[in-house]
Amino acid sequence: MSLLCCAVVACGGRAYVYQAVESIDFRSRAETQSDGPVTVNAAVLGKDETEAIFGVPLYDQGIQPVWLEIENRGSERVRYAPVSTDRDYFSPLEVAYKNRRKYSGEGRKEMEVRFDEVAMPRYISAGSTGSGFVFTQADNGAKGFNVDLFGTDEFFHFTFILRVPGFEPDYANVDFDSIYPSEQLSSLSIDELKLALAGLPCCTTANSDDEDIGPINIALVGPGQNLLTALLRSGWRETAADESAKKEAHYLFGRLQDALFQYHSRTDDSYYELRLWLAPILAGDERVWAGHVQHFFKLAPAIFRADPDVDHARYFAFQNLLYGQSLGKIGWLAGAAIAPDESFWANLVRPAWFTDGYRAVFWLSAEPVAIFDADILDWDRPEEKLQ
Repeated sequence: MSLLCCAVVACGGRAYVYQAVESIDFRSRAETQSDGPVTVNAAVLGKDETEAIFGVPLYDQGIQPVWLEIENRGSERVRYAPVSTDRDYFSPLEVAYKNRRKYSGEGRKEMEVRFDEVAMPRYISAGSTGSGFVFTQADNGAKGFNVDLFGTDEFFHFTFILRVPGFEPDYANVDFDSIYPSEQLSSLSIDELKLALAGLPCCTTANSDDEDIGPINIALVGPGQNLLTALLRSGWRETAADESAKKEAHYLFGRLQDALFQYHSRTDDSYYELRLWLAPILAGDERVWAGHVQHFFKLAPAIFRADPDVDHARYFAFQNLLYGQSLGKIGWLAGAAIAPDESFWANLVRPAWFTDGYRAVFWLSAEPVAIFDADILDWDRPEEKLQ
C-alpha cells in the first residue's frame, strides 16, 4: 500500500505557471547610469511582480530579484561580477531547487530552465547588450547595491539605490525643510560645532515626563542622501512606517525620531537600532543629525532585551561605518558619565543602561572612503576604549 502511495505522489504535482517578463512594466522605473562605453539599467522587482514573473513567492523565502541590463559599446567583452551586487546572492538553479516541491517532474524541469534563461549573463560581448535577473537577499525599503564590470584593462563600477515597490519608510512623510525655519539654523565652524554638539540634551525622553530613556551618543553630519547611501552600504536598513510606530517612543527636540534604521545580525540573534533627529545646527552648510544607537539581543524566540551597555552600540556603529567605507571624518566628544556602570550594577533598576558619556561624530560619505583615509579630528578621544 505504501509503495502505491509513493507512486501516486511521484506522478502527481502541478504544472509550473508564470507570466512573461515583458508583461510586467518594471522597466519604466529603471535607473540608468553610464561610464564610458558601458551603460547599466537597473530595477528591483516588488513582491507581487516577482510572484507574477517567477510563479513562486520568492520574497517569502528572503529572495529578491534585481533586474540588470548592460550595454557594452566597447571593443572588448566585459565580465559582470554578481558578488558585487550581493555577496550572498542565490544561483538561478538554487532558487529553482528551493521551490521544487508541489510541482510535477515536468514542472520542475520547466522551472529550472526558466530561472536559468532569465538569469543575468556573466559576460557581455563587445557591441552587445545583456540583461537578466540577479537573485539577491531580500531588502525592504531602499535597495543599495553595486554593479562591477571587468574588461582586460578596464574596470567599471556603478552604485545604485533603488526603491522597492510597496515599501514606505518611516521618514517618507517628514518634510525636513520645514522642521526649522532658516533663521533658526546656525552655520558653525568646527570649533563652534564641537561646543554645540556637547550642548545637546543628554538623552531622549519618554514624551510627557522627563525620564531619560536613552543617551544621545552619536551625531551624523551630511545631507540626507549621503546618510542613506552610507548607511545602506554599511548594512543598515530602513524601517517601515507601521513598524516604526510600534517601537518604544523616544522624544528629542519635542518630537519622535525623524528616521529609524536597523542593523540585523545574520543569525537574527541581535540587532541595532539607530534613531536620528535633524538638529537645529549646520556644520558649515551641511546638516547635522543627533542620534541614539542601541543594541538588542535575543533572550527567547521573539523576545529581545536592550543591552544596558549602550557604549557597545556606539562602538559598533563606529566600526561598522568605518569598515563599510562610509566615514569621511571622525570626531569624539567627552561628556559626563551620565549613568556610570557602578550605579547600574548597584541598583539594576534605574537607569536601565550605563555609559561613559562620549559622543561619536561622523561625517558620512556617499562615495567609498578607504579606512585609513578617514580624517580624525583633534577633539576628545576615549583612548582606553579605542585601543
